[in-house]
Amino acid sequence: MKNFFGRVFNSEFLTFNEVLRLKVTIVTIFLFIFVILSIPTTSLSDFTSDINLLLPISFILLLLITIILLIINKNRTAMHFSIFTIISITIYYLGGSDYFYGFILFFVALTIIIFYQDIYTYLVYGGAITIYALIYINTNGSEIMGANSASLEISNLTYQSILLGFYIVFLIQFIMSDNIYENLNNEYVRMNKVLEKYHDLSMEHLKEILEKNNASFIYNNINFQQTISELSVFVNEFFEDDSADILEAVEFYFFIHDKDIDNIVEDKRLNVKTRKHANEFKKYLLNNRTEMVSMLFEFSTLFQDTEPFSDNRYEYNINNIFYNKVDKLLAMSIIYKFLRTEKTQYDKWGKITENFTHEQVTELFVSREFREFLTFEQVNFYLDNQELFDEYLT
Repeated sequence: MKNFFGRVFNSEFLTFNEVLRLKVTIVTIFLFIFVILSIPTTSLSDFTSDINLLLPISFILLLLITIILLIINKNRTAMHFSIFTIISITIYYLGGSDYFYGFILFFVALTIIIFYQDIYTYLVYGGAITIYALIYINTNGSEIMGANSASLEISNLTYQSILLGFYIVFLIQFIMSDNIYENLNNEYVRMNKVLEKYHDLSMEHLKEILEKNNASFIYNNINFQQTISELSVFVNEFFEDDSADILEAVEFYFFIHDKDIDNIVEDKRLNVKTRKHANEFKKYLLNNRTEMVSMLFEFSTLFQDTEPFSDNRYEYNINNIFYNKVDKLLAMSIIYKFLRTEKTQYDKWGKITENFTHEQVTELFVSREFREFLTFEQVNFYLDNQELFDEYLT
């Protein structure tokens, strides 16, 4: 129990699948308690004694199936079964004599679906429950509100509005959170690709430095290999495992650095265990841009001092960067071509799909803000020859 509550309190560090498993567990516990407490009230319903006995058993069986699915790590299927259970319980109570209690269970069912934070599940199950609930209120309004209700139509409309509003509010919340999550995910993927390019360039640069200095990668260093072997044996023995296997694995790890890892993985002549180990070691190789190397790059940057900030840390003005007039002209031409050919403008849908037109570039060049990049002399040269820019640089 202590471990369970610990996972609940630290759920932010769990994977999506583990969080889903935790949610299904919580819902299953709630439903199990709900079913157990509801058994004594079955005798008060309008069903026969056989049905009153059979239905609670069916609910418990659904919960047992959910638990079994959790045990075998079929968490998403278990989620669906837990939803089936609460829907079945809701329908059961709707068929009884207490219609208002059944109406409340609509909200309970929707709350459980909302708890899973899955928009597709909410659209399908939540939408079906809401539609059924609206029909149910319209059909059994007098039983829900009571025979003494002053205005049945207004009461029906009020109850339907509350339920529909409940569904719509959370639907909007799902859509907004889903868009935010998608944007964050896209930003992460985009940034990850940028970092991969930087890491690739850094790795190539490192190889050039090593070749220039007639040095080799650290994995070829005997002391490094011995240190890794001893640490691996120590950790392995700490967990009371045989050290012979780990020594063989470490030796194989250093061996595949000088081989084509893809050929080893795809070589059918090698046994499955060797190919499996090679595939697992692939992301830990030190002679290519692997996940291990990326992690080492990021770790090493923590100890690199950056230059203090200054207002003129970066120089943008072409006149100060270049001294030769030809170089200045080429730089201005490159800026013009970039603005004309690269997609940098938003379209009416908010996507970056448009280029600058010649008129827009001209307007930008003569603007006050662009004096940070171009001088008046360079702008005048552009204005005198803008037809040539437009003709040959687009």
